Amino acid sequence: MREQIQKLREVMKKYGMDAWVAPTADAHQSEYVGDHDQCRAYLSGFTGSAGTLVVLKDRAALWVDGRYFVQGRKQLEGSGIDLMEMGEKKVPTLLEYLKENLSIGETLGFYAKLFGAGEGEQWEKELHGIQMRTDVDIVDEVWLDRPARSAKKVWRIDAYCGEDTKSKLERVRKEMRENRADVLLACSLSDIAWLTNLRGDDIECNPLFLSYLAIEEERCTLFIQSCAMSEEIANYLKDQGIETAEYDDWNQFVKKLKGRKILLDQKDCDYQTLCDARKDNEFIFVVSPLALMKIVKNDTEIANMRKSHVRDGVYMVKYIKWIKESVKRGEKINEVEASDYLDNLRLKDEIGGLGVELSFDTISGYASNAAIVHYKANRETAAILEPRGLYLFDSGAQYKDGTTDVTRTIALGETSDIEKQDYTLTTIGMLRLLNARFKEGARGYNLDTYARMKMWEYGRDFNHGTGHGVGFCNTVHEGPNSIRLTPNPDPRRDVVIRENMVVSDEPGIYIEGSHGIRVENLVVSVKDEQEGFLHFDSLTIVPLDPEPLNVDIMEERDKQLYNEYQAMVYKTLSPYLDDEEKKWLLNETRAI
Repeated sequence: MREQIQKLREVMKKYGMDAWVAPTADAHQSEYVGDHDQCRAYLSGFTGSAGTLVVLKDRAALWVDGRYFVQGRKQLEGSGIDLMEMGEKKVPTLLEYLKENLSIGETLGFYAKLFGAGEGEQWEKELHGIQMRTDVDIVDEVWLDRPARSAKKVWRIDAYCGEDTKSKLERVRKEMRENRADVLLACSLSDIAWLTNLRGDDIECNPLFLSYLAIEEERCTLFIQSCAMSEEIANYLKDQGIETAEYDDWNQFVKKLKGRKILLDQKDCDYQTLCDARKDNEFIFVVSPLALMKIVKNDTEIANMRKSHVRDGVYMVKYIKWIKESVKRGEKINEVEASDYLDNLRLKDEIGGLGVELSFDTISGYASNAAIVHYKANRETAAILEPRGLYLFDSGAQYKDGTTDVTRTIALGETSDIEKQDYTLTTIGMLRLLNARFKEGARGYNLDTYARMKMWEYGRDFNHGTGHGVGFCNTVHEGPNSIRLTPNPDPRRDVVIRENMVVSDEPGIYIEGSHGIRVENLVVSVKDEQEGFLHFDSLTIVPLDPEPLNVDIMEERDKQLYNEYQAMVYKTLSPYLDDEEKKWLLNETRAI
């Protein structure tokens, strides 16, 4: 058993706890968390971006979703921690596991600030006779060199946003009045960044700053670390009608609310905030109006995102050309060295000068490593790229004028018949969804089969969603809009697809021990010529590799969609390339 788990058990005993739960979360229910909040990774050794660890007195288990089954098996090997593959047969849910392994009178420990409000309430109701201790983060007593909480300087992005904060506040307050609420509590960092038109650097790859927000009819208060604000930012907020208070005063503020009707999104709110606010107040639980407004981009945001994606496409062309030619020449390049080259192109942003950071750690997987959906290569053990087989790279950047996320799988040399088949099926799926035409009022799960239908003919499928929302210089995974096979467990989050929503289109096929393929474009929903219909436009402008295609399994319509996309890529990107790069891209985008 890992030393960290053994030490945690000693602290659990000190506090009279029979179980401890460590989620992947911060006090804002963020998907990606800062170094200070990487408790689950520190305790378990599992580095995926999602997962929940349970430590009992005599065993430990980690729950992960389908993206992390392969990675989880590798990283937990020899750790003494059982891997729980969520959704698989005979695998209990986390709550079922706790019910099975805790007895009446025993104590379950977790830190309330790191748990969602809805989950905390569910546990209260269903764990009958189990005591809950939620007021102390006992990981502090184990993780002795725990990084300090980040407090980096906040910066403005309002010049690119197309709507000022005053206008956004006016829209939110109108929504509050319609819900008969007199205060809205916002804990989501991405929502707060959207409303304020401010960004920060407190979480790697997420241009966000630690904060809370309370909106009332006559005032709006931002709870922020004062050391993260310059005088310019303080004056800007004042001009936009926002007061400021200390970040650490949030819970005291919430406790003082009395007799109020509070608008709250339980998914983005932490359990501690809920507990502090529920005395003497009435809740109105909704999907946050900030989130619902944020996912519909305005015309300025879409225009800027198109610009950022053109630049991003140029860097991808330069990268694909370089990697293919380098491997063909016999240069020894490993997965990390390859991704470093691409990352540097983006961060320099020589065309626009608007690069901020990556939008997530680049996934650079060769051959069987690509079958790990969220693979992360280690610099010391990274595989060497060889002139054969398939190479997958999933990458993106944060620019001040947009966020990108694109995956391509390319042939580095000879590929097998099964690799060609799976690559072609995945490419067909991406193009069919990209070219979907659908009735206004459709939801994401209505469109998912566009991406899977051809795969199903060959007995193939993938164990993750087909599309996620994407922010504007904000989180690369933005909800609640998505494209998925099954309805969301919370029907309120199966939102109608509206004009100017941005989602990913990313089918894949993953064969453990052999190969992995994913092809991903970001798309924006636009009005169709036919009244009452929408279709998608591609924001991503990056060539598809023709080498591993098996044209024989493509229908004529699939070939047409492929050729139209490739021609668009060449026409759009060629003006930014030198003669040698143009020649290469012309061949790469040739018609089939």
